[in-house]
Amino acid sequence: MTFGREWVLLLLVALPVWVWWEWSRSLRRAGIVLKALVFALIILALAEPRMVVFEQRMAVGVLADVSASVPAEQLERERGLAQQMESARGRNLFRVISFDESTLAGEARLAPDSGERLSAGRGTNIEAALRNAMAALPEERVPRLVLISDGRENAGSVERAIYQARLRGVPIDTIPLQGRTRPDLALISLAVPAQAFSGERFPIEALVESPRASAADVVLVAEGKTIGRSRVNLGEGQTLVRVWAQLDAVGATLVSGAVSAEGLGELQFQATMTLRRPKVLLISGDQESGHLEPVLAAAGFEVERATDRLPPEIRDFHLIIANNLDLEQWPERDKGAAERFVREGGGFLLIAGEKNLYLEKEENAEPDDLTRMLPAELAPPRAPEGTAVVLVLDKSSSMEGKKMELARQSAIGLVENLRDIDQVGVLVFDNSFQWTAPLRRNARPEETRRLISGIIADGGTQIAPALREAFRNIEPSKAVYKHILLLTDGISEEGDSIALAREAAKQKITISTVGLGQDVNRAYLERVAQTAEGKSHFLLDISGLAQLVLRDVMEHTGSSVMEKPVVPEIVERAEILDGVAVSEAGPLLGWVKFIAKPEAETLLRLEEKDPLLVRWQYGLGRSVVFASDVKDRWAANWVGWPGFDRFWANVLRDLLPRSAPTRTEAYLDSSSGEMVVRYELANVGDGRQPPDPLPDLYVLGPEGFRKAARLERTAARTYEARLAIEGRFGLFRARAASDLEVFPEVAFYRPNAELEEHGADEALLRKIAEGTGGRFNPPVSQVFDAAGRSIQTTMNLWPGLLALAILLNLVELAARKGWLPWLGRWA
Repeated sequence: MTFGREWVLLLLVALPVWVWWEWSRSLRRAGIVLKALVFALIILALAEPRMVVFEQRMAVGVLADVSASVPAEQLERERGLAQQMESARGRNLFRVISFDESTLAGEARLAPDSGERLSAGRGTNIEAALRNAMAALPEERVPRLVLISDGRENAGSVERAIYQARLRGVPIDTIPLQGRTRPDLALISLAVPAQAFSGERFPIEALVESPRASAADVVLVAEGKTIGRSRVNLGEGQTLVRVWAQLDAVGATLVSGAVSAEGLGELQFQATMTLRRPKVLLISGDQESGHLEPVLAAAGFEVERATDRLPPEIRDFHLIIANNLDLEQWPERDKGAAERFVREGGGFLLIAGEKNLYLEKEENAEPDDLTRMLPAELAPPRAPEGTAVVLVLDKSSSMEGKKMELARQSAIGLVENLRDIDQVGVLVFDNSFQWTAPLRRNARPEETRRLISGIIADGGTQIAPALREAFRNIEPSKAVYKHILLLTDGISEEGDSIALAREAAKQKITISTVGLGQDVNRAYLERVAQTAEGKSHFLLDISGLAQLVLRDVMEHTGSSVMEKPVVPEIVERAEILDGVAVSEAGPLLGWVKFIAKPEAETLLRLEEKDPLLVRWQYGLGRSVVFASDVKDRWAANWVGWPGFDRFWANVLRDLLPRSAPTRTEAYLDSSSGEMVVRYELANVGDGRQPPDPLPDLYVLGPEGFRKAARLERTAARTYEARLAIEGRFGLFRARAASDLEVFPEVAFYRPNAELEEHGADEALLRKIAEGTGGRFNPPVSQVFDAAGRSIQTTMNLWPGLLALAILLNLVELAARKGWLPWLGRWA
C-alpha cells in the first residue's frame, strides 16, 4: 500500500492522547472508541492510500472496414458481428470504430445503404486505424483489438502498426472479409456531362457488357447522398444504361456509381463534373414580378433585376426573362444584343403580358433581330381592310355628372386606340338620337375627340331606335370586323331590338352592351348581346369604364389581346411537362395572340389554335414564348395551382445553355506524375478576353493537400497549369483565384488501387494476428477472453475509508440518542 500524502499520518500520533484524556473523564467508553475510529479513518482517507491490484476486465475495440472494397452485404456482416460482441461484452468495455482512409468511432458508416459507401471511392489505411484505436483504449483495462477487414490496404504501413501494438502489448485478432468479387459485368464507356447547372436533371450514360440478360440496380452518389437510382434490364452483350440525376451543389464534385445484378456482381465507376449556379436576368414591366421570383429562388437561380431595358453587359447571364414588356420599343441595339445572346448559347423567355403590343410595320419590311430570334410572332390585331366600330352612348339626364364624364373619356380612349384605316362613329341618344361623330375613317382623331367632348346629358331613354340607326350605318361598311357597343344606365322599351340583334348576327356584326348602375334592364341587355354574339357587362363601380370599353372593342375587332377564360390544351407531351398536370391548373383569363413559326414546337395552345407555350432552337441557344402572364391578372388560377412552381422550373431549366463558354479538362500526365488543368475558351466572337495577368490556380486534394499552380497560355485561347500531386490518390479540385466565369472550377479524380483489387489479403491479416499475439478468425465467444492476462493498476482506498467513517459516526449518534439500547449504556 502507498500513500499520496504520508505526512497526514502524523496526525494519528495525537489520537491515543485524545483517547486517554477522554477515557478518564467519561463513562461513555464505547462512544469514545467509535469516535476514535472515525477520526482514524478520516486521517487515513486524507493520506490518500492506494493499493496495487491486478485487473482482468477487458477493453475491446472493434475496427470495422468500410472502405470501397467492402461490398454492402459484407458491411451487413460486420454490423452483425459487432452486435454479437455487444451482447457478449458483460462487464468489459466495448467500442466499435469504423475506418477507411480515416477513422471514425461508431457504427454509422456500417449502413449498407449509406450513400457514403460509394462516395470518393474510399481507400484503406489499416495503420492509422490501429494506431488511433490503441490510443482510444483505456489504460486500466486489458486491451484487445479486433480487426474486421479484407486486408486490402493502400495507405500507410501496417508493419509500423504491428510494431507499436507489440510494444504496447495489445493483441490484435483479425476476422477476414471476402472483399469484392470480380464482377462479370464490364464497363465499356461512361458519359458524364463535364458541366451542368445545380438543381437541374442531367443524364449519366454507361455502356455495360453482361454475359447474360438480367435485371440490375443502378445507384449514383455524390456529396455523400444518393442523387439517382434506377432499375434497368441488361441484355446479353452490351446495354446502354441511362440514369437521370440531380445535384444542388455548386463547384467541382465527384459522382460515383454502381451497377449491381444478382449473380453478376457489382460494377463501380467514378467521374468528375462541375456544377454552376444558373444566373438569370429578369426584365419586368411589372413593378412586382408576380409569382415568378419566388419560383426562381426556390429553383436555385441567382436573379438580377432590370427595369425595361437590357443592361450594357449580359454575357455572364445564362438566361434572360422579358416579362410584360413592349419589346417593340426596345432600341435596335438591345434587340441585336438579345439575338446574339441566344445565338451564342443563351436562353430567352418572353412572357407576353398585356403590354406586349403589335406594331404595324411597313409592307415588305425585314423582321428585326428580336423577331427573328423568337419562335412566334405577335398576330396582327386587325385585318388590313380595317375595323368599323359604332359607340351608341346614352346621354339621358340620369347620365349627368361622373357617368357622362367617364363615358366621354371612354369614347375618346377608343378613338385614340384605333388605326387611321379603321372607321369609328359615336351615336348619342335620349328620347331621340343623333350622330355626334358620323361613322367614317379615323383619319382626323383630334376632330372626333373635340366633338365627343361636347356631349351633354339631357332627356329620356329610347334605345331601340338608336340601335337601328347604328346598324343601318355600319352594315354597308367594307370592314372585316364590325362592332356596336351600347352604353346605358336606364330602362327602355325593347322595341325591335332582339330582331335587330338576330339580323346583326347574320351580317357578322357583333353587339355588346354595358349597363351602368342598378337601374338597368339586365335581362334585355343580356339578350341583345347574346343574340348578336357580343358580350354584356354590368358595372356598379364605373371607375373602370374606359378600360372595359377598350377591352371589349379590341376583343371583338381582332385585337392581339384577348381577355376571357380559356383552358390550355396540350399539343405535344414534351419532357418539360413531365409531372405537370396542366389540366388541373384551371383556365387562364387572358392571353396575347401569337402566330407560331413553322419550325417551332408548340407545346400548349388555346382556343382558335392560338399558341400558349412555344419553343425552338436558335443557333446554340433556345427561346420560348408564353402568351399569357404570371400574375393575378390572367394567371390568377395558375398561381394557386400546386404545379405552378414545377411547371416554370421545368420551362426555365430547359432554356439553360447546353454548352459552356469554356471547355475544361483535368488529367494526370503519367510521364511526369503531374496533374494537368486545361482551359479552352470558346471563340464565339463576343469579345471576351482572358484577364491580364492570369489568376493563380489553387488545387485542393486529399490529406490536406493544398498548392498553387500558375496558369500559362499554351495556344490561342488555351491555358494550362501543371502541378505535382506527389503520388496521392483521390479527388483534386482546381479553382482560380478570380474570374471564375472564364476559368471555372474543375476536378480530377485519381482512383486508388481499392477499386482494382478483388478478394481478401488473408496473408496480411494472419501476419497482423501472429505479429501481435492475436488470433486469426476467432469465434465471438473468445473476443473477451483475457487469456490469463491482467493489468497492474492501483485502487484508491480513500472513498471506502470515508464511507466507513460516516457509517461509524452514524452508529455513535444512534447510540447516544438511545436508538441502540444494547450499546446505549456504553456510548
